[in-house]
Amino acid sequence: MAWWARRGDLIEDRLEAGALQLTPGFLKQLHGIATRGLGREDHPYFKPHHEGEWRDGVALVVDRITNTVLHEGPPADEVPERMQGMFDWFHAKAAAASEPAFVLAGAMHYGITEVHPFADGNGRAARLFQTALLMQADVLPGRMLSFERYYAEDRPAYYAALRSVRERTLNMEGWLEYFLRGLAEEYERVAATVADLSSLVAASSKGPLRLTPSQERALASLRIEGRREFSRRDYEQAAGVGRSAAGEDLRELVRHGALIPRGAGPSTRYALSATSGASAGRESRGRPRTWTDPVIERELRTFIGGRHDWPSPEEFRSRGEGALYAAASRAGGIARWRRLMGL
Repeated sequence: MAWWARRGDLIEDRLEAGALQLTPGFLKQLHGIATRGLGREDHPYFKPHHEGEWRDGVALVVDRITNTVLHEGPPADEVPERMQGMFDWFHAKAAAASEPAFVLAGAMHYGITEVHPFADGNGRAARLFQTALLMQADVLPGRMLSFERYYAEDRPAYYAALRSVRERTLNMEGWLEYFLRGLAEEYERVAATVADLSSLVAASSKGPLRLTPSQERALASLRIEGRREFSRRDYEQAAGVGRSAAGEDLRELVRHGALIPRGAGPSTRYALSATSGASAGRESRGRPRTWTDPVIERELRTFIGGRHDWPSPEEFRSRGEGALYAAASRAGGIARWRRLMGL
């Protein structure tokens, strides 16, 4: 998580200062942060001088199982000019407001992977850049969304969607459909997890617990990241508050039973109460408290029945199954369960 946190600091600090400039240089900075320390002099193609710099050699994407070349980028001496041309196109489109930010993010993601400007880490750099683009467009809530999950769930589908552009004579429809579906599912996962905080509040045994903005921001972020437990420092970063304020927040959450402290002193870690979250909504109806994968699969199959399409989040909530949707979202994401259900 360290490189991801540094990336978040770079984007958020510049955004808050009004200094976030989406340029080739900024893309190289993102790549440098994401790959810091990964370059090795004895590495066959990714050496220290490649961190945060355009490649100086060939770019090949190879299927390690079949040893088949899936993609070859343009010659290294063409990379600077191609990247500048891509960014010029992006800024012209953004200035004319002719395309939604989501579509521009998808187009830039594809363009970066197509040129393959770095010796390694091109996909990661593309995902970081799309995050910065969407944050600048004010359609992404900071670190609360992470697109790594969607792409990692099915790597072959990710690469197939990218290859479809060339296979369709530079038609981006297939890629953008895949890309935008991933955005939608990640937004739904975040929305379900944030909505699930209501059960944490209701679980309090010390009377009504009204979360402060910093508490809501921190708990939502930590739950979305899938944290089972966290430190005070983790809470500070997630809430965007100082040590003293974090301490007060944590004491209040512990007092209400929303968090369970483990250990003592500076090394104390905190876990979400076992009575909170999606499982609490099930207990009252005699259903499972623990959302294991087998339980989620069984409940989904019962809910979906003989349908041939995936129900919308609204359908889950309207039929009292919002907790099930939130649990599936956290346990690998909706895309994973949709595939397992054959939808």
